[in-house]
Amino acid sequence: MSLYLDIGVVRIQSWLSRAPHLRGRRGASAMIRKATGPAAIDELLTGWQDIVKRCTEAGHVDGVVPLVMRSEEPEAVSRVEDHVTTHLRSLLPGASLRTKLRAGKDWLEAQNGPLRAEHEWPAVVAEWPPGKQCDWCRTWPASRQRMVGAKEKRELKSLCPDCLLREDHAGYSTSRRQEMAPGTERDLLKGWENRPPQRPMAVPDTSQVLAELGERRDNTHLATVYADGNAIGGLGDEVREAQDRGRGTTFKLPASIEHATWSALLDAVETITDDDATMLPVIAHLVGGDDVLVSVPAHRAWAFAHTLQTRFSEYLGARLAEADLAGITTPTISTGVVFHHHKSPLSSAIDLAEEHLKRAKKEHRGLTAALAWQDVTHDGPLPVHDRPSVSVKDLAASWPELSRLADCGGSARANLAALARDGGHAELMRHAKRIGLDELVRRLIDGPVSLEHAVGMTRWWRTA
Repeated sequence: MSLYLDIGVVRIQSWLSRAPHLRGRRGASAMIRKATGPAAIDELLTGWQDIVKRCTEAGHVDGVVPLVMRSEEPEAVSRVEDHVTTHLRSLLPGASLRTKLRAGKDWLEAQNGPLRAEHEWPAVVAEWPPGKQCDWCRTWPASRQRMVGAKEKRELKSLCPDCLLREDHAGYSTSRRQEMAPGTERDLLKGWENRPPQRPMAVPDTSQVLAELGERRDNTHLATVYADGNAIGGLGDEVREAQDRGRGTTFKLPASIEHATWSALLDAVETITDDDATMLPVIAHLVGGDDVLVSVPAHRAWAFAHTLQTRFSEYLGARLAEADLAGITTPTISTGVVFHHHKSPLSSAIDLAEEHLKRAKKEHRGLTAALAWQDVTHDGPLPVHDRPSVSVKDLAASWPELSRLADCGGSARANLAALARDGGHAELMRHAKRIGLDELVRRLIDGPVSLEHAVGMTRWWRTA
């Protein structure tokens, strides 16, 4: 029996989006990689080998430091906590940290067992800034002025310690992989370039550039997509039981999840990337474990989410089958999608996407891949609770009808939605027949996605 100590950043999505623009978020991604990467932790633990080592069995997820204690003395655990959290706090001053201590014969058993101890180190809060607020995050007092920006947009800004580090680590990227600081987007470009036909690509430098990669007739909106796996803990339990019986001993859970997540993400990006594109239509904010947080042009979000959710289960199921574990239930992944103008605060979109992700999981009890969504421009910024989430299976079944509805004019869709909401069935069908859409409306009425919600979904549907 060994003690396993996980030390990591909590509420990482909120911390990433604390700076309102892509440069600040890109710098934060590089900061996390620098602070928690395997090489950094191995160097940090030099001289501590008799007490603790990095847990290679857990793999690597940005923002998490997995450790194996070689001493079970409480004082030793406390010293390790202090040592690692001091390191993380120096490089991630605005992030909140948490440690979790578990025990088990190996990492997988420990992850599925009860907590022995848990501690949290919240970030410092400036209740009343004694001076000028940081021009980026508006959360901490500014501590230094710095010239930031590129070319004609270069200007003097007053920044706090956390945002100064973001600026230092963001680099002056042309969005090509070789010129970017290590981080999620660099990993995305590397993964893309390793795929046939191995086309070098770039990623957008601003939210506006990303939006402009969308439809020419309407290229001002983005979709923030937040995805998270369902029943991953249950998979760990089943794998552990099978391995105790001698089956599936070659299956590595963290590596398999990482493979499924990244492979599905790259497939989804490929689905929404035009053949003649020179820039990927995605900004990847966070990819770690079974978590994915990205922004894409609004009209490409449905295809992106459907591909991501479908392929994740396919890749993970294939890994289970290869390890003779085909009988184990393959986990799925659910998503929250928020459509918003590219100038609206990303932090608000992320918080809303997280809320809808939780709702999709709850409504489907984590048993199937599901999606909940909101259009901030049309629904407003407050969470919409009366629109049911849709399973990926039902979304796929309704795809032909949704595509056909999207081909209709906006006024025709709006009239159908109004009649579906306020008129009677007979009046709706008379109107649908008059405009030649009676068969389509009938299929939608009988299908898993209501007509009113289908109209909202197709507002951001990519048509040929």
